[in-house]
Amino acid sequence: MPSQVWGRDPQEAFEEPYEYELQDQFVREAGTLLRRLYALLNSDRHRYSLQDESREKAVWLLAMDALDSLRSCLTALSRKEHRVAGKLFRDIMESMDLAAFFYSDTGKSKACLKRWYADKIVPHREYRDYVKQTDSPQEAERIAAHYASLSRFTHRSYRAILDGYSRGGEDRLVHDGTGELYGSMEGAGTFLVLPQTLSSYYAVLANLVLEFSAELSALGLVASDEVRDAFAKSFEAETVPRRFFPRRWLAERLHGSAPQEEREK
Repeated sequence: MPSQVWGRDPQEAFEEPYEYELQDQFVREAGTLLRRLYALLNSDRHRYSLQDESREKAVWLLAMDALDSLRSCLTALSRKEHRVAGKLFRDIMESMDLAAFFYSDTGKSKACLKRWYADKIVPHREYRDYVKQTDSPQEAERIAAHYASLSRFTHRSYRAILDGYSRGGEDRLVHDGTGELYGSMEGAGTFLVLPQTLSSYYAVLANLVLEFSAELSALGLVASDEVRDAFAKSFEAETVPRRFFPRRWLAERLHGSAPQEEREK
């Protein structure tokens, strides 16, 4: 059974940040999974020449780019380098959305693909416009909101920068690298990174890995049964249990908002 970080809500992870064993299990599982997906993508079925300007090559290149970023995020968070990971979150979404746009093979996407091979930038709004026309305005708005939330990390919003600070005496901001100034040489790499920051960033990463994996088969890059097999072989036999009950779970029961059958137990 997998780590409970998979599919975890980032806000809940921020509110309940001390599940370190869950995070450790996720790091092990995600590392194994991403290596397996890399082997599937970087295989003989995907071999392209420099002169090739096909849709298939573009989709593969973008998926490989997203996978490289996912692996870099996992390595960075394992080292408590959350700023590096945060700046890559939106890049992953952009790469996979662009791959999906090219894969659609519409008249507009073919024109954009030609521009892309000419080293022109294809903005994310092209994908959102495609979704608006082929799916619904509501889905396009959902994607835009998700894109905007990840952009906070890339554009270094106030909240994103505050993720790197804790509060000291008299409400003073303390940078999470301050420990390097006062520690011994052996402890010079120690960071005072907030557990809330790492916990929520791991949850964001886990959701991005899930979205990426689903897209691989949808884009015809890897067979769906191969993706399922990669997950099955990456998950550990036992799920590490939570140490603490979620605060929301306790609040529901304390205030009587749990389902009737639960309150009667």
